[in-house]
Amino acid sequence: MSRLGMEHHMFLQTLAARRIVSEREAVELITKCIELAQIGGNAQVQLQDHITKINSQLSTLFLEIRKGTCENSGTKYYCFVNNQEDEISKLCSNYAPLDFAYFRKIIEQMILSDEGCVQSTDSLTLCNNLPDQKKMTYVHAKALLRGWCSERWLIEDRGNNSFLLGPRALIELGQYIQSAYGEHVTNCSLCRTICIYGTRCEDCNTKFHFHCKTKLNRNLEVLRCPNCKAEWS
Repeated sequence: MSRLGMEHHMFLQTLAARRIVSEREAVELITKCIELAQIGGNAQVQLQDHITKINSQLSTLFLEIRKGTCENSGTKYYCFVNNQEDEISKLCSNYAPLDFAYFRKIIEQMILSDEGCVQSTDSLTLCNNLPDQKKMTYVHAKALLRGWCSERWLIEDRGNNSFLLGPRALIELGQYIQSAYGEHVTNCSLCRTICIYGTRCEDCNTKFHFHCKTKLNRNLEVLRCPNCKAEWS
């Protein structure tokens, strides 16, 4: 097993501090690390090779750089993940148990809704319905929502006045979501990954990410459901 170079250590240290970066940010970061390490190479071509090499060293430590996709935009992200931590530890290193209970309420509301999101006003109402009849102030709930959005656990869709699961939640908590809400969770029929926020075929009820459907539309003259082949208007 080959050792990691200076560029890998710099990339890993920065990602561990940020926890999650977009693919564009990852390319910019590895490019800078390659420059500082004074080695040759094309970062765009080699990004996944670099990450694969880093992951080969991290696996014995139960750490991983994991790739995922934002359901809202289709943007790819890379997240630094501790595979030994449970779902509470992943979120609650900086939050109290009651804060996590509030976050779980938000996740549940998103998964059980037809839209795969929670309206902004409803997200605040949820802080009044926590375990053991505990409550938190709206001021604290708003601060949590802002923090979770900045850390990419959630995404605020201001156009629709709603919150969606962010790429970090999908990457780090995906297994927990499927385990806890399996009967309510489905995969996108196009990319085969978990789909909370998406659209359904009116004929067969198959679910797709909006961004996956958009990509499909670009490549077909006659739009059809890839599952039931029904023609879409």
